[in-house]
Formats: sequence, C-alpha cells, structure tokens
Amino acid sequence: MNWLNRIRPKSLAGSKTEKNNSVPEGLWKKCLKCQSPLYRPELERNMDVCPKCGYHMRIGARRRINIFLDESGHQEIGQEIEPIDRLKFKDVKKYKERLSEAQKNTGREGCSNCCYWDP
Repeated sequence: MNWLNRIRPKSLAGSKTEKNNSVPEGLWKKCLKCQSPLYRPELERNMDVCPKCGYHMRIGARRRINIFLDESGHQEIGQEIEPIDRLKFKDVKKYKERLSEAQKNTGREGCSNCCYWDP
C-alpha cells in the first residue's frame, strides 16, 4: 500500500465512479527506459521489446521457454519433485513459511523449469 493512502483522509481517496471509469489493471505497461506507456498485447507481439526505444523488458521463465520452443514440441519434466529443507535453513521466518508463501504467490510448487524438447 502507498504511504500516501495511509495518511490522507478517506474522503480524498476518490469516488466510486472514478474507480469504475479507470483503465483495467495490467492493460498498459511503462517502458523503464523511455517511460512511454505501452499497450501490453502489442508489447507481447513485439517479444517484450519496446517499439519506441528498443529496450528489452524482463520476462519470466515460462514465457521465455514458450518463445524459444514450439508449443507442441516440448514437455515440462520434474514437476513432481518437491522442495525440502536439507540444510535446516534458519532466518526470521521458517523455511516452510517462506516456501508456502512463495507457492501461494507464484502458483507453482517448485522453483525450477525443466523441459524436454522433441523436434
């Protein structure tokens, strides 16, 4: 949450009509180099490269795999392998708490992507 939202009065937070007329979340992305707004579907068609300045955006592992390999030609392997704490990692949070939080945020069980490609 923005610190400004915590200190300003609720009456200044904006009306409901203002929220209903806003642009849907995730439809636009700002280029980190030239600061221009980019339409997300157009950016994806351009392989996550800004059409205005040529800046290469960061992409996730799954998107990168789908760009490099054919949709029908690859299979993900090793999905049944579950992470365990062999080193008995100690920190402010327990490893199991960090792991469950990461799994909830990402929707994935593990942290690696392994693929088998059959041309």
